[in-house]
Amino acid sequence: MDDPHRPAPSAPVTGVLFDLGGTLISYRSRQQLGRASATAFQRLGLDPGSPEVREARRAAALEVERDYAARRSFLHRDLFRDRIARAAALLGVDAPVEILDQFTVENTRDLIRHMPPREDAASTLRALRDRGLYCAVVSNADDDFLHATIPHHGLDALLDHWTSSEEADSCKPDRQIFEHALRKARLAHEEVLFVGDSLHHDIAGAHAVGMRSVLISEAGITTPLTEGLEASATPDFAIECLTDLVAIVDDLNRAR
Repeated sequence: MDDPHRPAPSAPVTGVLFDLGGTLISYRSRQQLGRASATAFQRLGLDPGSPEVREARRAAALEVERDYAARRSFLHRDLFRDRIARAAALLGVDAPVEILDQFTVENTRDLIRHMPPREDAASTLRALRDRGLYCAVVSNADDDFLHATIPHHGLDALLDHWTSSEEADSCKPDRQIFEHALRKARLAHEEVLFVGDSLHHDIAGAHAVGMRSVLISEAGITTPLTEGLEASATPDFAIECLTDLVAIVDDLNRAR
């Protein structure tokens, strides 16, 4: 959790670490991501549109996500599979491994295709790099998603590094993933801004290792996997457009 008494870093900003989903990548097209799970239920002989299946999916999601939220580290592909398997179990159906495997492949494909970058992601990264700043992604995503998504959208040419929770064996807000990313960057925590859309995962986690933070929001979008989570973190800055980040960096560095 955030320490309200932590001192404000006095060093200039030389690096910016970004969350991926909801930050550089938009969740606005997320409604297109249900096809893989609907197909999985059909293969199990269940109607994904029936009230009984919808209720089982809702209950399973709450149960599984609550379980995973308490873990220091996990793989999202396991979480997604467990939501399918648990919903099926609530309906008295066993989910065979081969159906879950097929779901994982199709769901990962859809995640890559239907989660595009924010419109100002590339221009913001270019502006920061033009100022000589280090830019990297620190995401709770699995390796297979992260290493496919970033090049798929052309962000690889605009980033110095990217770190998955699978690589770090740690999920935000756990300290280890932030510390791992700082070691890769070869930067001290007081030199870095962390930008993310989750108070619990991004802002509180970044503050725990001494980084300044920027909370980004997207109108009408709720950050996934945050239901029931509490975070006392207060971001140092709050924005709705990534381009606003450039002015924040310029103002901080001009003041030094």
